[in-house]
Amino acid sequence: MTEQKSKPEGAAQAPTAAECLAAELRQLRLDAGRPSFRIMARTAGCISHTTLYEAASGSRLPSWPTTRAFVRACGGDEAQWHRRWNAAVGAEPTAPVPVPAPLPAPLPAAVPVPAPQPVEPLPAPPRGGGRLRAYALTLLVGVVLGIGGTLGLLAVRAPAAHSADASTCPAEEETSRPATGTPPPSGHAGSDAPSWISRTASDQQAGSSTEAVLPVLAPVTQGDALVVTMMLTGTCAGAVTVTDTRGDRFQIIEDVTDALRHRVLLLTALGASALTTADSIRVTYPRASTYHVAVDEFRGVSAVRSAEGTPGDTGGDTAVTTAGSRPAPR
Repeated sequence: MTEQKSKPEGAAQAPTAAECLAAELRQLRLDAGRPSFRIMARTAGCISHTTLYEAASGSRLPSWPTTRAFVRACGGDEAQWHRRWNAAVGAEPTAPVPVPAPLPAPLPAAVPVPAPQPVEPLPAPPRGGGRLRAYALTLLVGVVLGIGGTLGLLAVRAPAAHSADASTCPAEEETSRPATGTPPPSGHAGSDAPSWISRTASDQQAGSSTEAVLPVLAPVTQGDALVVTMMLTGTCAGAVTVTDTRGDRFQIIEDVTDALRHRVLLLTALGASALTTADSIRVTYPRASTYHVAVDEFRGVSAVRSAEGTPGDTGGDTAVTTAGSRPAPR
């Protein structure tokens, strides 16, 4: 066996730069009267007494702010001690260069995203049992344009929204239309061309209400015609009535309901009484998802009837008879 050589007993390891600087700091403190580290910390004002103690221990090289606080607490020359601190830093062994970490493995190739497939269109909702015919809308447009003969029939598709569940409707009762009778004489009988005067009232609601009171927005002249256009969506079967505070009779001229329970009505009061903004129009109707109603004043209209029969028929087109004229064939 080979004998291991040992260092001579008298050999000592050379002090480090941190230990040399610490010895000089201890000497500085001793020359200053050996103040306690707590007193030195209060004098420095920004360094704790434990940090000052470590600076004088030589375990590691203190930072320059710590060294400067130590020197100030002991009354030393900062410029001189800054040179000493720089020399100690230069004498410290250079820290080993860290070995760079190995580069991560390359990421796998991105998985190609498939092209979006075309979305098949949703099937069209089932059509209702028929098309709602907007008789009232046709009447309004025709009279405004001054057409005094038979009005064209404007067909519109029934809206698909707000369809009512038949189970939520009360049992249907057979309802009859108001008696047709003979309209009161018009105060404008003669050769006046039909014309729209003004929007007398209007309203729309969504909910469970079955009655509405519409204030008169514009005065109505005695003898003019009042035309009510009304639409109920998702409605139940039941009577619809329109009255005003002057006792005018509003007759149902057209009443059409499609398979989705959407209903369009046209009512008129010919030769109406004079109305002011203090009057109102009351509408009652069966329960519906939404309801829309408009009341318009017309002049020069003496009769509105179904082209295939008397007022109130629903099987044919709607015709308006003006003063001094007769309905044209369909």
